[in-house]
Amino acid sequence: MWAYVHILLFVFWLGADVGVFVAAAYAKNDKLSFETRATLLKLAGFVDLFPRISFAIMLPVGLHLVTLTGIYAITPALQLIAWLVALAWVVLILVSYVREGSELAAKLGQIQNAFLTIAGLFFIGLGLLSLLNAEPFAQGWFALKMLLFGCVFFAALAIDYCFRPMFAPFMAIGTEGSTPEREAAVTQAINRTLVSVITLYVLIAVIAFLGTTKPF
Repeated sequence: MWAYVHILLFVFWLGADVGVFVAAAYAKNDKLSFETRATLLKLAGFVDLFPRISFAIMLPVGLHLVTLTGIYAITPALQLIAWLVALAWVVLILVSYVREGSELAAKLGQIQNAFLTIAGLFFIGLGLLSLLNAEPFAQGWFALKMLLFGCVFFAALAIDYCFRPMFAPFMAIGTEGSTPEREAAVTQAINRTLVSVITLYVLIAVIAFLGTTKPF
């Protein structure tokens, strides 16, 4: 059952991200009305909830699989902590979405960025340590999976960082009209974001390959 849930999380993560990718790509089109482009971005923001929530829940579900498959014995206390962190993360994601643009959402965004940075460094360090010393994870494929999972946190950070500069010129288009400079700024921000999204796709695909085939 945990393996099934793990598969569903991958589906909702990667599948929904494709929808976000397409909506953002179409939002660059200056031949569309501002209202249409704004609707596309609003749709992308809603669909983006699914990969974000899947990402948050992936960690505790993964810990159950690690224990059940005999890779490493995770204590019940650690599993409980992982679920509490994941649930708190999901609440943070939902509140940030509902209160988007508010001071609270900005503060929650800072908290989430700090968490993503710390968690990313932790998993990258854990993966590197295991690859070099075969401890705490002796399986090379799983050690590499942990390292790449850590990189996913930084890919998520890169997406938000690259997308943020788009808002000011895009809103200016809505209030003051389109100009080549504003359109170029919007396109540049979205293009950089899409590069980060593609990087995330590749990481997730390789992680799924390692977990499925266990090649070494």
